[in-house]
Amino acid sequence: MSNLLAWFVATIVTIPLLGWYLIYITTVKVSKNKSKSIRLASDWTTILFMMAVYFIMTELWAKSFLWIILAVFFLIALLFTWIHWKLSGDIHVGKLFRGIWRFNFLLFLCIYVLLSGYGLISRILSS
Repeated sequence: MSNLLAWFVATIVTIPLLGWYLIYITTVKVSKNKSKSIRLASDWTTILFMMAVYFIMTELWAKSFLWIILAVFFLIALLFTWIHWKLSGDIHVGKLFRGIWRFNFLLFLCIYVLLSGYGLISRILSS
């Protein structure tokens, strides 16, 4: 049983698009609301995309880039907080956190796609 669980977790971390799709399908079946399901799936899989980017970078360059990923995350949070404060004059923590989290989802989704493509091409050309 633990091997099955380890396999499932490894697959979801390695292929976060599969995790996003599974969460999306599940929430659409339960809530019948597609736009809410997209947002919910994106919110829940942000950490999967961050982990996948970390592991792809580690595999490609044999170095840990965790500090860069964390620095990017906190830099985005700092920038969003400053912009939010300048535009509204007050900080609404819930709205701010959702914006930061969803922007990080989009950013790490793009990085995941780019790194996956780069990794595939580099491995094909090096063979």
